[in-house]
Amino acid sequence: MIPAIPLLLPLAFVIPIPFFRPVLEHTNQGAWDELVAAFTLRGVSVSGDHPRCRERDLYGLYVRGSRRVVVCDRGDRSNTLRHEGWHLVQSLCLGDRQWLEPAVIERRLSREERSELRLLSQPERWHREAEARTIARFSVKDYLQEMDKACANTSSLRQREP
Repeated sequence: MIPAIPLLLPLAFVIPIPFFRPVLEHTNQGAWDELVAAFTLRGVSVSGDHPRCRERDLYGLYVRGSRRVVVCDRGDRSNTLRHEGWHLVQSLCLGDRQWLEPAVIERRLSREERSELRLLSQPERWHREAEARTIARFSVKDYLQEMDKACANTSSLRQREP
C-alpha cells in the first residue's frame, strides 16, 4: 500500500488547503443587531449602500458632519460599525477631543497595529484612528456605555424612546 500523504502533497500546491488560508473575519450577528438598534435609537442611520463600498479595501466610513455611518458588506461588520461609529462620536460629541488616554491605546494595540497606523495615518490623525480601532474592540455593552458617557454633555446622540 502506498502512503496517501506523499501523493497528496503535490496537490497542496495546486489546490488551496483551508488551513493555509487567512482567517476571514465574520460578523457577530447578535452584536451587529444590537449595535444597529442602539444607533437607530440615537438617531443614527446605519447603511451599507455607498459608492465607496466598491473600493476593495474599504470596510466602512463615517459621513463626516452627518448622523450616518456606512458599513460595507465585508469583514466583521459589527467591529466596523463600532470603529466608524466612534468617528461619529469623536466628531459630534467630543469635538475631536481625545477620549482614551494614550497609555490605554498603547497597551491595547499590538506593535504591528501601531506601525500600520503610523504608515496609513497622517501624524495629526494617528490618535483619532488608534482610538477608534481600540474602542471598536470593546464589548457591545462597554462600547455603548462609552458612547453614552462621551455624548452625555451634548444633545447629539442621546438615546431616544423606541
